[in-house]
Amino acid sequence: MVTTVALLLFALLVLGFGFKKLAETSKFQLFGEMVTQVKTDQKVVALTYDDGPNPPYTNRLMEVLEQFGVKATFFVIGRQVEQHSETVQSLQRQGHELGNHSYSHRRLVSTPKAAIADEIHQTDQLLQKLGSPDRIHFRSPYGYKRIRLPWVLAQLKKINVLWNVDPRDYQAVSADAVVDHVLAQVRPGSIVLLHDGGGDRSLTVEATARLIPQLQERGYRFQTVSELLAVQANPS
Repeated sequence: MVTTVALLLFALLVLGFGFKKLAETSKFQLFGEMVTQVKTDQKVVALTYDDGPNPPYTNRLMEVLEQFGVKATFFVIGRQVEQHSETVQSLQRQGHELGNHSYSHRRLVSTPKAAIADEIHQTDQLLQKLGSPDRIHFRSPYGYKRIRLPWVLAQLKKINVLWNVDPRDYQAVSADAVVDHVLAQVRPGSIVLLHDGGGDRSLTVEATARLIPQLQERGYRFQTVSELLAVQANPS
């Protein structure tokens, strides 16, 4: 009896560890479509920014991107959109793409499916009212997935847009550290994860200003996520 209980507890621990890894991994998703980069020989890359809008840092990023003529994709949080709708409209006017990063930015791995769908719908509706197109890409908060969220995304026919380059700009000690990490990891078709929200993002603004010209010197062109996905769909 003791042995049976011990084996059951061990199995539950392994299962729990497996679900945690499944939630966090960027390599696998049980349902629906997930993308971390696109397969292409073209030297194209997408810069993406999470957790905004977050004035003044989102505005400063817009200035840097405009300086270099670069368009990026901003995965925004619904409640931030409600507070800073004018910043969202500025992003749209400058031609940047707006993505859905949920309404509350809570981990959606154990949330009821109806609540997950509501998180997605609320933010889609906010963006559409401000002028975004009907087709809005989604990025799961923290990149977490597990089972329920992918199932809902599959029902909504939404792609979970993750990344393959993560310099952890929110933890970095310098802009140089962010730039060096991206330059070492970037490949044709890469999706780079950065953050304009969640706190003081002065370092991210500085890193972006240094990163863009260095990637351009290496022959890279910058695209929004939708443009990058179109390259994969039409490789010629």
